[in-house]
Amino acid sequence: MATTSSGTLCKHHSAAAVARRHLRICAVVTLVALLLLVVAAAVLALVALRPRTAAAATLEALRLTSLSFSPIGPSLLNATIDADLAVRNPSTVAAFAHAAGRAEVYYRGALAADAELPPGRVAAGGTEAVTVRLTVLADRLAARAPQLYGDVVGAGDVPLTVRTAVPGTVTVLGVLRRRVVVITVCDVVVSVRAPGTQTSSCQYRTKL
Repeated sequence: MATTSSGTLCKHHSAAAVARRHLRICAVVTLVALLLLVVAAAVLALVALRPRTAAAATLEALRLTSLSFSPIGPSLLNATIDADLAVRNPSTVAAFAHAAGRAEVYYRGALAADAELPPGRVAAGGTEAVTVRLTVLADRLAARAPQLYGDVVGAGDVPLTVRTAVPGTVTVLGVLRRRVVVITVCDVVVSVRAPGTQTSSCQYRTKL
């Protein structure tokens, strides 16, 4: 009987040891899996948050919707410009939520018009279309009246610089976040004689 009791006790000890060993193995495997997930998330974050994979705002079109010009009088120029922008998010893993931005139009270095861009959100790999209307501020161009008159009446082409700044947050996996400012500067020549005709050259920059 004593031998039987001793054998049973040994079996219980052996089963408990096996169970503890299995628990240790499970704990190690779980820890390794978690570490791998953390490393994978970190790699995705580094890729998603690189400047070249951040969102970009591109100028699709600049339309002169109305224009009246007088070389004399208090109202030198009345003009309305529609700017079509596309906020693109090339990242396949990060979303881009942007606050209200700013669009500015310059004529030969002088601020001619500005407007606020509405806030929005661009999903990973998505594009958001934004149209903003700008009204040219005639009083700001008074010092450049001779040049403006020559461009509008003489050459028929008006050189403009369009600058947009869109602040936002890049979010990876709903957890990792990084603030960025998407800046676009485009030199545009708008034809007065052929509305809708334009040439442009743009530079894009992401400020982290």
